[in-house]
Amino acid sequence: MAKKQKHTIEVDYLDLKNKFKANQLTTEQVDQITCKLIAELAVLTINGVTEINGVSIDLYKDRVWWIVEKAGLLPEYRDEEDGLDEDGLDEEDDYYNDDFEYGIEIDDSKFYK
Repeated sequence: MAKKQKHTIEVDYLDLKNKFKANQLTTEQVDQITCKLIAELAVLTINGVTEINGVSIDLYKDRVWWIVEKAGLLPEYRDEEDGLDEDGLDEEDDYYNDDFEYGIEIDDSKFYK
């Protein structure tokens, strides 16, 4: 009886898990591999796949997300209190300020034919 062939998600995840536990990967490598796995899982989800060889696709999503969290790939969480200065006043956040000018011009005439 032939062995059932493993799906690429299974192979990639097991490889990532084993190398991550053995501390054989840099942060950049973990980031690249998890991004690839997340993209593949997203495509499978969009296509309606719910299981990979009998294992829920959501379980693979959770497993990959766990590695993302443990590898420290997520930005630090900012609570509402983090934006306060020592007097308890809100610090001005100009991240979404519209004063920035983009240096790219797009010719959109080809989109409206």
